Amino acid sequence: MHADIRYSVILERTGQTLLAQADLQQLEAFWDAHDAEYVGLRIEDEQSRHARVIVTDQLPAEEDADLV
Repeated sequence: MHADIRYSVILERTGQTLLAQADLQQLEAFWDAHDAEYVGLRIEDEQSRHARVIVTDQLPAEEDADLV
């Protein structure tokens, strides 16, 4: 990943921006702080200078977790 890339974390369900224009270090810190709350779904525009990380807060049920 290129050092100049900026990342925004977007909650898919609402479109809310959880983290805006962050560098990779800030993105990693966000995940460290929120890894139990959000699940990453996909990265959009990851080849551009501003990638969007789409996440959900609707975690799979315990019995469904094995299928993921």
